[in-house]
Amino acid sequence: MSRLSVALQNDLKLLALLRDELGLQAHLFKAEMRDRWQDLEGKWDVLKVAVANAENAGADAARESESAIGLLADALRKGYENVRKSLGR
Repeated sequence: MSRLSVALQNDLKLLALLRDELGLQAHLFKAEMRDRWQDLEGKWDVLKVAVANAENAGADAARESESAIGLLADALRKGYENVRKSLGR
């Protein structure tokens, strides 16, 4: 075997090792990205639930506020009417 042939065979072996290493790294990279994606998807689901809960809590708070404001407005109206009546008007 000539030196050129030996050199080419060595280069081919080195390239094969590099190729295998990169193939493994690519496979692991895909698995890592898949894991990251799944983690992000879990967080997305948590966010959607949190937003829905906040919307529901906001709606409940708005209803409670409207009710409290309505009661306060009624109490003020009655109070002003009582003051008016006391003034004889």
